[in-house]
Amino acid sequence: MKHHIPPQVKGKKLDIDEFIEFEKSIEAKAFYLKAKDRLLNISNWFAIASLPASSFEHLDRHGKPSNQMPQEGDFIKIDVPGPGLSSTGGYDYVRIEQISESNTTGSETITMTVRPSSNPNDSDDEETKHFFKSLATSSFQINRVGNTVHASYYGRNEVINLEMDSLVDRIRNLFIALSAKVGASYPQWKALVNGFLKR
Repeated sequence: MKHHIPPQVKGKKLDIDEFIEFEKSIEAKAFYLKAKDRLLNISNWFAIASLPASSFEHLDRHGKPSNQMPQEGDFIKIDVPGPGLSSTGGYDYVRIEQISESNTTGSETITMTVRPSSNPNDSDDEETKHFFKSLATSSFQINRVGNTVHASYYGRNEVINLEMDSLVDRIRNLFIALSAKVGASYPQWKALVNGFLKR
């Protein structure tokens, strides 16, 4: 089911998959659409997650808050628990790199992949404003096969971002990324994945 997931090359990876089964395919099709809407409603992820931790805000490609459907090239502003980046007022940023959908007989899938990015509201600073380097990706996927709907998270190439001008930001990234590497990010993504599938 790993449609459109970037390959693992370097660093840490994380896979989370949950599923829910229905008696009839028509029920599964309807629930797939509901889960897909939850995936695309980025600014509501905090409420969707059963154990919310980080908060997320959907920004358009110009860095402005957006209530529109997410598009490739848009951004997500993330408020991670704990210390934030001093150079961004406390936020991490990712850019939506790919949104892909596929439909075949008996199955349908939507995948959204994001990658650490610079701050879209500071055109003079091209540093990656995230605790992982821009090599890393996070992919969120909703998939229906027959009567079963899956929600999945795929983290790839998670390498700590220490290439920042600010010493304070480098120390912060080391702290947050090491926490993620030892499993602190797992409950966050598992809660969000479960939230996508909440009945």
